[in-house]
Amino acid sequence: MRVREFVYAAGLFTVVAVPGCGHSIEGTAVAADGAANNSRSTEGTWIGSYHCAQGATGLTLTVQSSGRAEFEFYPLPENPTVPTGRFAMQWQTEPGHLVFRQSSWIDRPGSYRMVDLIADRTDNPAILSGTVTGEGCSTFWLSRDRT
Repeated sequence: MRVREFVYAAGLFTVVAVPGCGHSIEGTAVAADGAANNSRSTEGTWIGSYHCAQGATGLTLTVQSSGRAEFEFYPLPENPTVPTGRFAMQWQTEPGHLVFRQSSWIDRPGSYRMVDLIADRTDNPAILSGTVTGEGCSTFWLSRDRT
């Protein structure tokens, strides 16, 4: 639990520091540079948080080299009423970004909707962060699970 709390604190800082919170993004983001991430450095489990209309929410993203991923969300101590849920995703590299697109529900709570993620390419291979694309959503921040 200590890892999630640390990651959440860092994620909350990211949410506060990013202008334009709450706007939906449509389409695919493409950077001017040709940087790309390979599947070996992305594959694995990432733990952190994201922010949407329901508030700060825990997130575990499990990424496979096959281009598949699983998005699992859950409550945080600061927001205990969030339900748990999971959905499948497909991911690919694009210049300067990793793009995770929603695929199908595995465990859908009530009327929750799936979202997409656009991760910015950084020099830190232990961090994934970027934009959550969905109505009322803003950012996410994840660190590689080393356990």
